[in-house]
Formats: sequence, structure tokens, C-alpha cells
Amino acid sequence: MSIQISIPSLVIFFINLATLAFYYAFYRFHFYRFTEGFLQYTALAFSLFSAGIAIGLQAILLQLVPNGGPIWNSFFLSSFVEEFAKLLGIYLFFRKNQDEFTVTDGIFYGLVLGGGFGLVENILYYINTGLWSQVLRSITALPIHMMNGGLVGAFTMMFLFHKNPLFKWGKLFYGLMICVFFHGLYNLSLFQEIDLLVILPFCILFLFFFLEIIIAKSRILVPGHILKLMDMSMEEYEILSRHNRHEGWIQNVQKHISTSGIRLFQYPNLRHTILTTFFLIPGVLSIYLLNEVPDWISHKFPDLVIQDYFALFVMYPIVLALMFFFAGILNPYFFRDRMLAVPLFSSVDMHIKEKEENSAIFHIKANLFYLPTSQNYPKDTEARFDLWLGLNCFSGLNGKILWSRENEEGNCGVMCELNSIPFSFLLQWNFLRFKQNLKNLFLRKVNV
Repeated sequence: MSIQISIPSLVIFFINLATLAFYYAFYRFHFYRFTEGFLQYTALAFSLFSAGIAIGLQAILLQLVPNGGPIWNSFFLSSFVEEFAKLLGIYLFFRKNQDEFTVTDGIFYGLVLGGGFGLVENILYYINTGLWSQVLRSITALPIHMMNGGLVGAFTMMFLFHKNPLFKWGKLFYGLMICVFFHGLYNLSLFQEIDLLVILPFCILFLFFFLEIIIAKSRILVPGHILKLMDMSMEEYEILSRHNRHEGWIQNVQKHISTSGIRLFQYPNLRHTILTTFFLIPGVLSIYLLNEVPDWISHKFPDLVIQDYFALFVMYPIVLALMFFFAGILNPYFFRDRMLAVPLFSSVDMHIKEKEENSAIFHIKANLFYLPTSQNYPKDTEARFDLWLGLNCFSGLNGKILWSRENEEGNCGVMCELNSIPFSFLLQWNFLRFKQNLKNLFLRKVNV
């Protein structure tokens, strides 16, 4: 018995392959130049595993809830199940040799896994809804799967590198829910036809910009084996890095060294500028044709409705132009070296038996913070802390010193953990930090 393959099916298949190749090349040369072929093939194999898990879970849920509504089908049956399956595949991919990788590795191989997953899904779930509608789904669903895969990969690596359960599970849940929400919103707009021309570019561009921020920040994070050599978890490394950044800012001010040249945005390079123009021109030309000769469009493409035309030939090229223009313009060193103007800090009184240390913290994550001290202290030393925010004092907070060390300049410091921290302190701290950062954005530059 011969198998008949229709021409539209072949067209859709090759469009999916071309879309996967395009976005793979985009991210491969955008931020991740050095890859191992074996790991990429392994990531693709895990994408098949994730797709199988997703299909199995969806089959079980369809038996349990056969008549779910559009919200259930879009956000849970499709979005949550598929993102969870990708998370499981990425976790198993990195779990065994996690210390050899970085968050940047998690992003790239997550992109590869997400791309393979999207390709399999588009092939298995081919719906005969018309060629142009299927083309639109192919070139939009696959990049959403890829970008979500990169985000899930980043947050999975953070999960593996964090030790504190609050940070581990909190960041993983946060990243997963962002992917689930925008994936579900895309599904809802596509299948329910709810303002597709607004929702579609919003979902793609938000995920793109969010991934760009994660990529920029990942470049200043160290791999797992370096964290082990330093005997730190990722949350401790981030706290210490933030402290060193604030301390360096103070030293620069004292030495009359300005960091104003370290900008958040870099200029786009020539290649990105050319590609931006390349994709922008067809979008502008398509708008011109739609306005001037709409009859010609309907004559040449009788099956193409106006909404699909606008999405395919106007909106999508402009979205690609924006992606190429903004790709890589975030400066990763801004997140490491640049202080805005005035840092927020809290005064701290640390009591150890009869001894008292007066210090300050520049950054706190949940119940963890770093303190400069006059001497080193033994590991797990019990201590009592008084935290000050302006004139408000949160006194008698019990905790311990996780570790103590001396830097190259001979200055000592300790990483501290509170047994519990008042929620009102965290609320005030984050509110004051938000206000201070907002003020810093509008402070005039002064010569020091």
C-alpha cells in the first residue's frame, strides 16, 4: 500500500525545517559560538523524549477531562504539559554533569531541545486548516518553543546551582510560569482567534527581550565547578558579587573614577543592521501593496485572508527586524560593573557573645546577606543581628555565619543566614530599593 503525501504537507515540513535552521543559526552566532556536536545531538534526542512525555500526559488528561474549555486546553493541557515535559528533558540532560556547564550552556542547549520539540509537535499535530494558516502557525509556534526552551534551560541550571530551597524552587517556578503563561496566551489567541495580530507579536517579542536579559546576565555567572572550588552556592556568589560591585563603586568615587561610560545598551553591529534592513523592507513593501493594490493580492493569493496576509508579510518580518536590531545590544558588563548613582544599604549590628560588629549590607536575598567584618569567624558561629532601615530597627534576629574569608586586600567578610526574617523588612527593603533605583535613573551626572 503506497503512502500519499500531499504537496501542502511537504511545504509545511520544509517551512518548519527552514524556521528551525533560521532560529538555530540566529542564536548560534548571536551568543554561543563554541558548541559540541555530540551535546547538540543529545539535546535533540532529549527533545524526542520530552515530546513523548508530553503526548503521554496529554493522552491521560484527555481521558480524565475530555471536554475541557479553551482556558484549560490552552494553558494546562497544551502549555503547562509541554513546558513541564521540556523542563523534565532539560533537567535530565544536565543533571549528571551539571558542574561542567554554565547558565549560558543551559540557555543554548535548552534552545536546541525546544526547537526539536517544536519541530516534532508541528509535524505530529499538523492540522489541515489551510496552507497559509498552517504556515503562520509553523513560523510562530516553533520560535516560541525554542525561546521557552532557552528560558527553561537557564532556570533549570539556576535550580541545580542553588542550594537554598527557597531560591531553587522559587526561580524554577518563576521561569516555568512565565513560559506557561505566554505559551498559553499564544495558544488561546491562535485557536480562539482573540486579537491574533496583537497577541502574537506581544508574546514573541516579550519572550525574546526576556531571553536577551537572561543571556546578558548569564555571561557574568560562573560554571558549577568554579562554584565548587569557591565552596559557594549560586545565591552566595550573587550576593558576594553584588557586594563587591557596590564596594568597587565606592572606591571609584573616592578615586574620581567614573563608570558612566559603562552603558546598558551597546550599538548594534553592522551585520545586525544589514539584517534588520533586510527584514524591514519586505514588511514596509507589504503594507504598501495592501494599501495600494489589495485586489492584486486577492487575485494572486485567493485563499489568503487579510489577517493571515498582515501577520505573515507585514507583522512577522517587522518582528524579525526588531529581533535582529535588539539582539546583543544589552551590555552584560552593565549588570556587573555599573552602579547607577547612589546605592541602597542597611546598617547592621552583629552580636557574637560579648563582641559587637557594626557593618552594612548592600544586598539581601531572602534571609542571606554578606557583611564586611574586622576579623574572620568560625563556620556556623551563632549570632544575633539588628537590621536598620533608616530609623526603623528590626532587632534580635537570630542567625549564623555560614562562612568567613579574607580577600586579597586583607579585608574580612562573612556570609550570614538568618533563621527567619521579618516579612515587613523585606517589603520595606525592596520598596526603598525600587524608589532609590528610580531616583538614580533621573539623577543628573556630576563631575567627581
